[in-house]
Amino acid sequence: MAIEDGLIYQIPQNIIDKAGLLITILQALGIFAILYIIFMIVNTIINRKRKKELMEMNEHLIEIKEILRRQKR
Repeated sequence: MAIEDGLIYQIPQNIIDKAGLLITILQALGIFAILYIIFMIVNTIINRKRKKELMEMNEHLIEIKEILRRQKR
């Protein structure tokens, strides 16, 4: 403990300030990364629902085309 306390007092103040700034920047980047991951998860869920709906619409269109072909004959 005594050695660690002495080491802290030997570090210049400007280096400690720069380290504090670096830690703040890393925290901001971490928060941004977490928000981006959450956004991507929500976006993926929404896109899956959209894709499912589009696939259902495509199936219905195929059925409609077949019905129209039958009626045309």
